[in-house]
Amino acid sequence: MRINQIAARGRARSFGFTFIEMLLAMAIFAMVGMASFAVLNSVTEGDRLSQQAADRLQKVQFALLLLERDLMQISSRHIRVQGEAPRKERLLGGRFLLESDGDALAFTQHGWRNPGMILPRSELQAVGYRLQEEQLQRLYTLYPDAVTGTEPRVQTLLEDITELEFHFLVGERWEERWADALWPAAVRVRLEHSELGVIERVFLLPDANVQPTETSR
Repeated sequence: MRINQIAARGRARSFGFTFIEMLLAMAIFAMVGMASFAVLNSVTEGDRLSQQAADRLQKVQFALLLLERDLMQISSRHIRVQGEAPRKERLLGGRFLLESDGDALAFTQHGWRNPGMILPRSELQAVGYRLQEEQLQRLYTLYPDAVTGTEPRVQTLLEDITELEFHFLVGERWEERWADALWPAAVRVRLEHSELGVIERVFLLPDANVQPTETSR
């Protein structure tokens, strides 16, 4: 009988865990949990950063596509700036125009469709691009001949822009300013983004009313 009791206690001890074994198992479980959390957190953070980068790139593409569309539909109509009398220029570009912190661009585009004139606005749209408070802004008015004192509507296209430059192609020379009744052959835009760096695009303008080169004059 004594022998059977001792054997039973021995079997009970053989199927249990000691306190040290329990601590060791808990430590291993904790390390596996921490490693899994670190991997999950790294994947989640990487996905978040990738999504942010994709969103920034999409906004840049949209802004440049909008600028290209406006320039491709540029109108030969003379422009007004802040309600002033019509100017001889059809395209105006240079430093600090439109209260810009950098370069700015102003012209009229005819791609603002209004079938049957249903909406209370013109089909011509006076537009401008400027840099203000590190934002690339698109300005527009409901009518190309806005009266003096009319504030343009502001559309923020991009943020974190530290520099905006426009250059204008005449022949083989890029000009820093433009104030002419004719258009340059192309417009080059240069943006500096605080995270994406320098972004540069060149847009060709329609052939009509393009400034002739020196050899063709």
